[in-house]
Amino acid sequence: MEIRHGWRVLLALFFTLFSPQSHSQELCSQSRAELFAKFESAENRIAFRNDGGLFDGGVCWWHSRLQRSAVYLSRFEPALPRPTENESKDIIEHLVHLDSVVTIPGYSNFNDFSKDHEGLIQNALNEWQIRDGFIRQQWIRGLYGRPSLPPSVLRERMAKIFVKFKASKPGLWVMAQFPGITSHALLFIGMTRTSEGFNLRVIDSNRPEITRELTYRYGDQAIQLGNEGFTPFVGFQADQEKIDSTLKNFCDSKKLAQNN
Repeated sequence: MEIRHGWRVLLALFFTLFSPQSHSQELCSQSRAELFAKFESAENRIAFRNDGGLFDGGVCWWHSRLQRSAVYLSRFEPALPRPTENESKDIIEHLVHLDSVVTIPGYSNFNDFSKDHEGLIQNALNEWQIRDGFIRQQWIRGLYGRPSLPPSVLRERMAKIFVKFKASKPGLWVMAQFPGITSHALLFIGMTRTSEGFNLRVIDSNRPEITRELTYRYGDQAIQLGNEGFTPFVGFQADQEKIDSTLKNFCDSKKLAQNN
C-alpha cells in the first residue's frame, strides 16, 4: 500500500465498518418498494448512454448489467475525499464483478460519479463485452430468436415474464430481439397487467436518463420500441443471484461487527 494513499483506504474502511446504522440499513433492509424507487430515480442512473463496444456497436447488455449492480451494491459517503483514479477503477471493477459492496467517497449518487468517470466506466464496459463475447461466447445469444412471434406465442411468453418479474428482485434484465442479429437490453422496473395486456416501465441504456413506458397488447406480434418491434427474453439471472449473495455477506459482516 502506498503511504500517500494508505490514509484514504483506512478512512474509507473506517466509514464502511463503523458508519451509522442508517448507512448499512440503506442496503441491508430495503423493501421491494424502496428498490423500485431507487431504479426510478435519475440520480441512481448511469449518466451517459450506451456507446463504444466492438465495431462501435454499443455495450447495451453490459451497460444494463452495471446499472443493476450499481443500484444494489453502491453506497455513498459525500463527506469523504473523492477517489483517486486507481480507487475509482477498483470501485468500477467490483461493480462489474458483482463481488463487493462499494463505498463511493466524495459523491452522493451514482449519476454524479459516472458523469465524472465516464471514460473509466466505458473502458470497463468494453472489456467486459470482450470477455463475455470471445471468452464466454455470450454473443451467441444475439444470434437466435425472432423479432416477432405469433400472437399466442408472445402472449404466453409475456405471461411467463410477468411471473418472473413478480418473483424476482427489481431490475429484471431482458434481452430485446430486433430484426436480423441485432439484440438490445432493457431493465424491467415496472410491469402491470391490464385487461388488454401489460404496461411496462423500462430503463433503456440508449436513453438512461428517463424511464421509458412501453405497451404490450394481446394480439401483438412484437413490442414496439421507437420505430421497431422486438421480442423479449429474460437473461443474466445469475447476476442477480451473485448480487444477492454479495449483499448477504456484507450485511452479515455488518451485524457481526456491530455485535462485537
